Amino acid sequence: MYRYRRPHIILMALILIVWMHRDLVQPQADEYVVRFSDSTTSPVQRATFVPVHAAGTQVSAHSWLKRNGWQKVWPRFGLGKAQPLFFDGPPTDRYLRIDSEAAYFIWSRKLDINPHEQPFLEITWGMDRFPERAALDVYGQHDRPLVIVISFGPKVPSSGLLPDVPRGLAFFWGETETVGANYTCKQTRRHAAKKMMCKYPHIKYIALRSGGTDTSPTDRVHLVEAFQRHFPAYWDTHRKVPPIVALSFEAQSRHTESVSHARLYTITFTDTPSTKTK
Repeated sequence: MYRYRRPHIILMALILIVWMHRDLVQPQADEYVVRFSDSTTSPVQRATFVPVHAAGTQVSAHSWLKRNGWQKVWPRFGLGKAQPLFFDGPPTDRYLRIDSEAAYFIWSRKLDINPHEQPFLEITWGMDRFPERAALDVYGQHDRPLVIVISFGPKVPSSGLLPDVPRGLAFFWGETETVGANYTCKQTRRHAAKKMMCKYPHIKYIALRSGGTDTSPTDRVHLVEAFQRHFPAYWDTHRKVPPIVALSFEAQSRHTESVSHARLYTITFTDTPSTKTK
């Protein structure tokens, strides 16, 4: 009689163990990770891009970027000053080194992400040197050492001969700007009648971090809330955020004719903010 009950007892014990440890078997947060280093890992990744490098050496990143779907979208047609990009850092803490020497460039990669399913953006980055005297609200000095641009939905018609681009949230790390402030079409400090960053009024340049160097923090943004705040007319009409269609990074130091040094480790889109720090 007892040999028929033992399987049931064992089954009940297993169910009890699983229930008691249910937090350990919950599915991991769905996320999309773009890695420029091998210092951060995630148990669930729909896309992981890791550079191949020799231990502790500086390696050109151009072929790797192109191989993984990145394109240099500015300067166009081979114009402008060539600006090399490198992977750098020790073997356990690699990063994409983004230097700008009196130059301006943008690299972009296509994406297809639903921001309502993965509303959190996390950027792990670092700053080593700001362009001299740079500030986005000072005419002729509006350089930025590193900007991460998230593009949403279809392209918006642009004025003049400028190429059409989608709406964008452009998060940058500046030296003197106010965190959380929008610097698109902002009046300048020295010329009240002039407005800066107005060639593309539908790309919102938002200060995500200000000042400080020699650190590598992870900054987080709720993209749905940010889109609602900066594109209220679109939200009132559609009541949803359009899909994320591209990811870009840019650097500029040509206005101040100076040099900037920045580091980019990881960009993550996730449904749950992580607790990771660097």
